[in-house]
Amino acid sequence: MHDCSLPLLKNMSLGMVVSVALVAALAYVTYLLVSTVRSIQKQRAAILQWPGLPVHWLYGNLHQHPLTNPKIRSESPEEGFAFTRGMTEKFPRGCRLLFGPTSGIILANHPDIFRPVMKRRDPKPLIQGALSYNFVRPWLGDGLLLAKGDIWVRTRRLLTPAFHFDVLKPYIQVNNSAVDVFMTRLERYVLDGASFPVTKHVSLLTLDILLRCAFSYDSSCQIQGDEHPYVKAVAELSKTVTERTFSMFLYFNLPFGLSSVGRKFKKNCDFVHKVADEIIKRRRKQLDTNKQGHDAGSDRKYLDFLDVLLSARDESGKGLTDMEIRNEVDTFLFEGHDTTASSLTWMLYAMATLPEHQRKVQEEIDEVMSGRESEDVGWDDLGKFKYLVQCLKESMRMYPPVPFIMRVLERDVEIDGKILPAGTSLLMAIYCLHHNPQVWPDHMTFDPDRFSPDNIQKMDPFSYLPFAAGPRNCIGQNFALNELKVILVRLLRRYTVQLDPSHPVQFSGGMILKAHNDIKIFLKPRVL
Repeated sequence: MHDCSLPLLKNMSLGMVVSVALVAALAYVTYLLVSTVRSIQKQRAAILQWPGLPVHWLYGNLHQHPLTNPKIRSESPEEGFAFTRGMTEKFPRGCRLLFGPTSGIILANHPDIFRPVMKRRDPKPLIQGALSYNFVRPWLGDGLLLAKGDIWVRTRRLLTPAFHFDVLKPYIQVNNSAVDVFMTRLERYVLDGASFPVTKHVSLLTLDILLRCAFSYDSSCQIQGDEHPYVKAVAELSKTVTERTFSMFLYFNLPFGLSSVGRKFKKNCDFVHKVADEIIKRRRKQLDTNKQGHDAGSDRKYLDFLDVLLSARDESGKGLTDMEIRNEVDTFLFEGHDTTASSLTWMLYAMATLPEHQRKVQEEIDEVMSGRESEDVGWDDLGKFKYLVQCLKESMRMYPPVPFIMRVLERDVEIDGKILPAGTSLLMAIYCLHHNPQVWPDHMTFDPDRFSPDNIQKMDPFSYLPFAAGPRNCIGQNFALNELKVILVRLLRRYTVQLDPSHPVQFSGGMILKAHNDIKIFLKPRVL
């Protein structure tokens, strides 16, 4: 009987082990669920401390935002900006916005909110849900825009040399060369007396400049035509991200991936990744050829962004992996050309609608460039266009190229006497900050004198943030500003710009502030 009972005892022991394991697993899952629910409740309670619109139990405030209506999103996207401006006028020191039953954010629109957050290096939110950078991760990967923690610190340190003064200086001639092509393309509009679509053309120009400066790659994209596939793909990717933001059904990856919108997004991601891979492959081949004693590519007279990426090494001597390099190439291609094209578009719009300011800018340009046989702008000229810069800054105040960015708190922070716990998401609404009537009186009026030397001395440094601020500010802002100056000087020296009154202008909601259906401008030759 003793011998016969051994298997039974063993089986009982195994059963008990399985039972204990199941109980332990169930307890762990329960713990995770309870912890998650408590965390959501804690963050929601913190968000509800802030004023805001009435909250629906299921939709939160999502149903109140005009861009949740697909028709408005496609035909009148400017209503989204009017909505956030209205929220800022009603709640000028920040407010809450709830997206669904669990997801919520603080809409930051005042320097007192930006200051404590921007001084830190809190990352972008990558969780599922509205306004998550998770939506762009398949496109940009964990590049500098989305990286966090030690990975971000390492990447930022490795990339900083790419934007040193000595690296940027030789780009001035590259800028002038690309503008030569741009000006030639504009001549047909002048001869025909037709208006030209601004963003369509300047996007090709800024992409051309970026490819030449950052990757020493002459793609001839300006010559190929108006619908360059890369520019088109980036525009569609950005549009898709906006669509996901205002559609609860598409928040989650599975239904999004199965949808026609998701399939198109993947196709565009694959295309931009292919472009980046080809650029990297081409440069590696050049480097290998040079190592073998040949002179391919040796006529290049400047260091570029890709040189820095391929040669960068951290303290341990470790460089960037192929995937890390591609992530940075994708990020820089997107951020480096699309944001600059936006800034250029809205500055030309301001000049075209405000002839008195355009005239003052042109007088300054004429004074600086007088007596020149060449139209090229030199490196030493860049600091001389004071009034142009004032107008450019005011344009970026009214029309910030990146109107909204996100942060998720890594640690608790106190703002306006309210404790926001770690994990809270904040919509750093740069557009709303720049249109906060408590910060910028008469904020819808274009006034370059806001940025006169005297007024800048009195300005709160966290009231004007077109390039963000703090450790996560835009690493390429000097590159972009130099490029903008060269393009504007060259264009406004030769032409006076006038708005085409038959083509209405309104904002387009998206990652980058663009004009819905573009902006059209006439070019009138100047007599110098």
